Amino acid sequence: MKLIFIHGRDQQGKDAAQLQRIWEEAFDCGLDKAGLPRPERLAVRFPYYGDALDHLVKQLDEPLLADIKGKGIKPDTPEAEFRGQLLTEIAANAAIPDAEIAASAGLSVQEKGPLNWAWVHAILRTLDKESPFGDAVLDSFTRDVYVYLTYPAVSRQIDAIVAKTIPVGEPCVVVAHSLGTIVAYRVLSELAQTVDVRGLVTVGSPLGLTSVRDHLPVPLARPAGVKNWQNAFDKRDVVALLPLDGSTWSIQPPIENFGDVDNFTDNRHGISGYLDDATVARWVARSLV
Repeated sequence: MKLIFIHGRDQQGKDAAQLQRIWEEAFDCGLDKAGLPRPERLAVRFPYYGDALDHLVKQLDEPLLADIKGKGIKPDTPEAEFRGQLLTEIAANAAIPDAEIAASAGLSVQEKGPLNWAWVHAILRTLDKESPFGDAVLDSFTRDVYVYLTYPAVSRQIDAIVAKTIPVGEPCVVVAHSLGTIVAYRVLSELAQTVDVRGLVTVGSPLGLTSVRDHLPVPLARPAGVKNWQNAFDKRDVVALLPLDGSTWSIQPPIENFGDVDNFTDNRHGISGYLDDATVARWVARSLV
């Protein structure tokens, strides 16, 4: 059976074959922990869109928040609102008090808001101190998610790269990480019943964030061609703190969630720290049978 790995952002300039090996080695480690053999006749596909996304973002010249502040760039309101809301959600889900955010920039709590760039920068600084993710990574993460979700020309090209690796009318399993979970959801929703996805496993996913869900096709639903959907996250992963449950994804049948991943990577978000988890590997292996 085919196993499709869909990566996230910040993979530009990397060797696709090497990235695939990293994913496969982590999955093999997870299988070992679960006491399971590697499935026979496994054919892995790794749609690589890292360079394409990087090129498209650069073409659009969407600034980072640091550029907006340092160069006096006036952001367009839709981008400002989306990225401000996304960071505000991340901070709230990480249980960071408004008072701590305000104190980091000498602001008052009354100045909070996603369109107040001083407040948004204060969120980045506070998250940099309180989480291992780092302000620069969160800054570029929000930009790339915004570009993918709001520029159809970008999403069409990225989706096409991924869609051509998913077999039509042939059983497969899809594992997606980070921004790749958004890409996977959109692609599989579009392909609908033309595909036979025995299992969709999302890890480190920002799909639980309202600001992301608001930019997805409605109504939210399990893609028609997906038989089972499981979602795993580390509670310390600031972009994936929310489970995809009834409070964020009220769909039937519900998504199975596992929030006890102990992701060993520095920012608790890396793919190796998800695929080497025994529960995640067991989910994937079960769907490959």
